[in-house]
Amino acid sequence: MSRREVLKGLRFPGATRVNRGLWLDRFLESSHRDDTESKRNLVQEAAQEGEPEGYAEFFQRYRQALLEAGAEVREAHTLGRLVVGLGGEGVLETSLTLHRTYGVPYLPGSALKGLASRYAHLRLEGEAWRRDLDRFQRGEAQAALFGTTEEQGLVVFFDALPLPGKWRLRPDIMNPHHADYYGGGKVPPADWDSPVPVPFLSVTGTFLLGLAPAPGVDREAAKPWLQAAWQILAWALREEGVGAKTSSGYGRMELAGALPAQAEEGKDGGKVPSPEYERLATRLRSVSYPNFRRFLEENAEAILGLSEEELAGLRQALEAKGFLRNQGDLKSWAKESPHLKQVLERLRG
Repeated sequence: MSRREVLKGLRFPGATRVNRGLWLDRFLESSHRDDTESKRNLVQEAAQEGEPEGYAEFFQRYRQALLEAGAEVREAHTLGRLVVGLGGEGVLETSLTLHRTYGVPYLPGSALKGLASRYAHLRLEGEAWRRDLDRFQRGEAQAALFGTTEEQGLVVFFDALPLPGKWRLRPDIMNPHHADYYGGGKVPPADWDSPVPVPFLSVTGTFLLGLAPAPGVDREAAKPWLQAAWQILAWALREEGVGAKTSSGYGRMELAGALPAQAEEGKDGGKVPSPEYERLATRLRSVSYPNFRRFLEENAEAILGLSEEELAGLRQALEAKGFLRNQGDLKSWAKESPHLKQVLERLRG
């Protein structure tokens, strides 16, 4: 009897008694490439509810170890589905990053660090945040926070584990219709091409994130960099998402609780800007005039909810970019959309 024949007699023993990673690697009934049914069954088995025995105790030890190492910890919950490690090696065409011992999904610290570095490069102002990976060059702020090939960064990004009882694997599916065309075929894609279902696993839930000053770095000296790292990570998780398929909306997360810099007043006694204002100001930096109307439409509610001080700041940023000069466009937009008219009136003050 072949090995695959033996596997057909085995049944999934339950999520509390088996390592999901091991089950996914070893217990696919058929190795035939086109056997979608076996792949779908394997994914559905791994997605069953249940948590490995001993994981809750391990999680508490991990959390305690982070705190004893001087790390700041915060929770982040998914806003939709999330998949990290989709292109990793596995018996399926798809994969998911799972903890080797407990088989639970987790977010590698390297993925979170890379996401924050990329977001800072693309969205933050100033040459200090730019990076050129082809030439191994980073601006001063990039090098200080994330490190270089010669020197470590000031902040350590730890792996993010799911909170016990607050996560779940989900059976998911991709359904490409033009596999031959995207595989290099010469025949153009057409409406009558057959779909090719590709099952995979995604995740929902709450994860524990941890950041700490790098070993040897004074905690007080690292404090502003830790705050910057949390802020960048919060923006990046909410606006871009972590992992794969972010262009389809996967990977978006909300960092819970107020950021340290947002929980208190500024040093000059003024109010610290709201997260919504910070988000708008950051997004505005990458907006060009052809996309200005869309920016207003997509963020109308957020703009209307800003304080007078924040509106003045946003108005100043728009004027600096020259977005309020073309009165003809502004009048036309206000005439076409009463909601947009309300937003423009607020911005004009």
